[in-house]
Amino acid sequence: MSSPTGPAELQDLVDTVADLTGAPATLEDRDLHLVASSGHDDVIDEVRRSSILRRRSDPAVQRLFAGFGIARATGPLRVPGDPAAGRLARWCLPVRWRQVTYGYVWLLDPHGRVRAEQLERAHDVLDLVAATLATRARAADRTTWAVGELLSADTGARARAAEELHRDGLLTAPVRVVALAPVGGGPAGAVNAWLLPRAVLTAAVGRRAALVVPTPLAGTDVAERAAAALAPQHPGGVAAGVSAPVAALEAHTGWRQADAALRAGGAGVRDWERLGALRLHALAGPAALAEVVRDERARRLLAADPELVRTARTYLDLAGSAQRTAAALSVHRQTLYHRLRRVQEVSGYDLDSGADRLALHLALVLGAPGPSGPPGPPADAS
Repeated sequence: MSSPTGPAELQDLVDTVADLTGAPATLEDRDLHLVASSGHDDVIDEVRRSSILRRRSDPAVQRLFAGFGIARATGPLRVPGDPAAGRLARWCLPVRWRQVTYGYVWLLDPHGRVRAEQLERAHDVLDLVAATLATRARAADRTTWAVGELLSADTGARARAAEELHRDGLLTAPVRVVALAPVGGGPAGAVNAWLLPRAVLTAAVGRRAALVVPTPLAGTDVAERAAAALAPQHPGGVAAGVSAPVAALEAHTGWRQADAALRAGGAGVRDWERLGALRLHALAGPAALAEVVRDERARRLLAADPELVRTARTYLDLAGSAQRTAAALSVHRQTLYHRLRRVQEVSGYDLDSGADRLALHLALVLGAPGPSGPPGPPADAS
């Protein structure tokens, strides 16, 4: 029987394990990302429900189960339930290939009905699961290193990585690069690659998560899926930036574009090609840009009434249209004109001057107090 090659085949194998044991089955990889789960009929607890919805085990549950020795187990391990906590008893079946654990199959068995002979019948199926997870994990280890090199500032390293990925058939077209980070700062964590198209390459670059997406795929769609996969780990939200299409050897440029887009806004996905003036974030961090675009006039306005700042920003965002600005702010046109005069009096900017309007707009977009996205300097894979 040939080894399966992907999630669909693994789903079939998990369903087979469930049939052989008569218990609902869940497969997680070595990072405890959900890979596949069988139907559960009426047998389910909060641990299984959360794993299926979040597509990974809760960190507290991971620590709990680690305490039962699942990482050291070489055969089926019975994990007791806790009725008070609403946790049912289950079996942990380590998925091992050549003495290395690559994942776990969990069987819900609150009534102790799964017998040793049923577990033994599932052994051959588990071997197929293990072979698939081992093959994929080893390939992922190689490509993760290569992706890090591909995004680095070292020209030679980029060329070697591109050649290796091309030789393995993993890099055959221009790509978009995606950068992901929690809005509140901190490491992004590992993206669940099982939720992404297999052609997408993943890596960790510093505290960011990086994706290399072949251009036939929609970069923003992949970024949204990856951000959604990370979101349960980051209550403050996850931001993502997507680069323009770049050649493989220019992936480092794509990484800087994606990072600039990432830092240009809060939670959600931002596309480099739609950033406008915010592309300047690719050249410097928020603090450095703020220092450049804020002159004394901008400082006076930013220190004044926040309503004047909001009025000026809205007016300039709407190309100086008094009608649309008044509607957006829900104020009378005469109130708007009064506020705009106050903006000029407080700051010294002349809103009839194109140069002054440009300078003020840049100051409000790039120089407003407080970061608009994940903090930190431009990420670099070097």
